[in-house]
Amino acid sequence: RPCASIITCCTIRSMKFLVRFLVACADFLFPKSKKVLELEQLSSGEILKILPPAEEVEDRNILALFDYRDPLVREIIWSIKYRGDRILADKMSEILSDVLAHEFADRFLFEKFERPLLVPMPISGKRRFERGWNQTELLGEAIKKRMNESLKYLPNQLIKFRHTESQTQTSSKTERQRNLKGSMRVLNPDTVKDRCVVLLDDVTTTGSSFAEGKRALKEAGAKKVLCIAIAH
Repeated sequence: RPCASIITCCTIRSMKFLVRFLVACADFLFPKSKKVLELEQLSSGEILKILPPAEEVEDRNILALFDYRDPLVREIIWSIKYRGDRILADKMSEILSDVLAHEFADRFLFEKFERPLLVPMPISGKRRFERGWNQTELLGEAIKKRMNESLKYLPNQLIKFRHTESQTQTSSKTERQRNLKGSMRVLNPDTVKDRCVVLLDDVTTTGSSFAEGKRALKEAGAKKVLCIAIAH
């Protein structure tokens, strides 16, 4: 057993090193755009000032920071999602951490939202193989470093065990819900049972991904689920 654990840890570290090496190669062969390089030089406070806020979502348990229709917002999302941009992920995590800190204070008083778990939205094994990373895990890891005392980070428990087509390929909310239905589950329900959970994603459009993740978490026994995304 100890040998197996050591081998597993070494394999994970090797995979992370390989992913970072491949990202570095991609950056060399396909340089980042001028706009992305400029955004990387800004502080999180400066980024916060120039990005337009998202329209308020009707569901008060879904928070979104910025308007996805804005070109700069899309540039940030795409760079994190498709290039594994840790610089921009770190800047977004700082903004997300501030929002969550305020939200926790309010919800603790009025809803007893306590001892929260941070759960990244999962992607399928096929998608992870194609990209080499899950963009919400990049965000989650950075948030954990900032809020280690305020929440517990719980990756790899909410999983997407059935691959689904990209939500951009679906034309309606109903079709998106049907596409995702029953695609997620919690590996060990005891990890979320009777706990408050923050479900993290990069973008929410119709809310279908959040709805499926929330369903799986609630079925596993989660007490409350707060959803948060960079953009809507």
